Amino acid sequence: MRDVFGRLTLSTLADLALSLRQGALHSGISSRPLEQIAGADQSEEIAEFLSELVAQGWRTEQMAVLFDVVHETRATTPRPEKLLDLVISGPEVNGVPTRDTLAVMQSLIADAQREVILIGYAVHNGRKLFAPLARRMEGDPSLDVWICLNLFRDVNNSDSAAATVERFMQRFYEENWPWEVRPRIYYDTRGIKDESTQASLHAKCLICDRERALISSANFTEAAQKRNIEAGILVSHPATVGRLAGYFDGLKQAGVLKKMDSMKGGLDGGI
Repeated sequence: MRDVFGRLTLSTLADLALSLRQGALHSGISSRPLEQIAGADQSEEIAEFLSELVAQGWRTEQMAVLFDVVHETRATTPRPEKLLDLVISGPEVNGVPTRDTLAVMQSLIADAQREVILIGYAVHNGRKLFAPLARRMEGDPSLDVWICLNLFRDVNNSDSAAATVERFMQRFYEENWPWEVRPRIYYDTRGIKDESTQASLHAKCLICDRERALISSANFTEAAQKRNIEAGILVSHPATVGRLAGYFDGLKQAGVLKKMDSMKGGLDGGI
């Protein structure tokens, strides 16, 4: 059954439903109207399928409803290629399309209307990478932007947790975000609370308006965005993207991610 429906176009499904309800197929299954609707190649398979339904006691009106339901389901179900797209950066390979990770990232930021969430493990040379986002924030103060970063702490570092976070924040602004307009910055507190832990914030995501997201192997570094071989997926399914954003919302609420004080470069409310 699935094979029969899967090979029929939407228009063929609709025409079969109409013919079964009030057309030539309403009075009985015959090859001529099936050929006119679906073509000679498919008519025999459809006739066999409909004959099996007749043998099971189906009436043509019931068959029409079946084809209507299949048509409606097919018409309203987004195609996978509209929901997911590969983002592969690196040397070109014949027959395999590649998309520049940085170009996709900048396109998503340019289209964002309400919120941009960046989650990254390593950041380097952010002045170039984040410049389009900073310009968007300057032009649209209502755009909500927050960044979640992994905080590296050397096990030999004897500084206090507060000093470590402050130094991290100052370095981030000096090297990666020199603009006056600033996003909210969050960091993974687990390494600060217990520097012996091996856990880290290793995800790399860009989430825009909780409707589209780029989930990638690429860090926020020039090498990753422009030169490395990186693989990712662009998701345009709001339910899935909302679930991803909700996870990081939950980490904030649970205290795993802590907000840094962007004005002072230190802690916001402690660890």
